Formats: sequence, C-alpha cells, structure tokens
Amino acid sequence: MAIDEKDVLHVARLARLDIAPDRIEPMVRYFQDIIGHFRTLEKCDTDGIDPFEESGSHLCPLRDDEPKAWDSVLEALEEAPLREGRFFKVPAIGGGGDPDALS
Repeated sequence: MAIDEKDVLHVARLARLDIAPDRIEPMVRYFQDIIGHFRTLEKCDTDGIDPFEESGSHLCPLRDDEPKAWDSVLEALEEAPLREGRFFKVPAIGGGGDPDALS
C-alpha cells in the first residue's frame, strides 16, 4: 500500500486535525514505516491459531499482581517512586519532555 500526501491529509481530516504543510512529508514517511511494520506481521505463520482464544486467564509473568492495602495516605506515598508533598508525581499528560521519564 502506497501512502502519499493525500492519505495523510485524509487521516488528518478524519481526526479533525490541522497539519502544517511542512509536517505532511514527515507524516507520509511515518505512515509508511507503520505500514512496513504490518507487512512484517503479515509474514507470521498464524495457521492453526484461534484469533478468538481467551487469553485473559493467563497471569502476568512479569510481576506479582497482589493488592496491597495501606492504613494511611502517607503510608501509600512512602511506596511511590516519586512524590511531591502529599501527592504522587506522574508524567505530564499534555506532552513535553520524555514520555517515559518520571522526572
């Protein structure tokens, strides 16, 4: 599938986004990269795999998922990796900076 400026402008219109003229060509390349990733997935052998198999019964192998009750807000804050006063410090929602950083 070939992606061009017309496709980018169409997607922007559907998303009700204004896109600056100088950002159209970089978005064309970005969309082409995304399509390239899906092309790679098309090469995966999925014969015999049920796409509707229930996978929610598997536990997360990366960490324990045990609820923990705290007696007070301060006790919960002591467990937080970053905090400011009586508040948890979390990444900015509006963007700016590294989205994976908590600083």
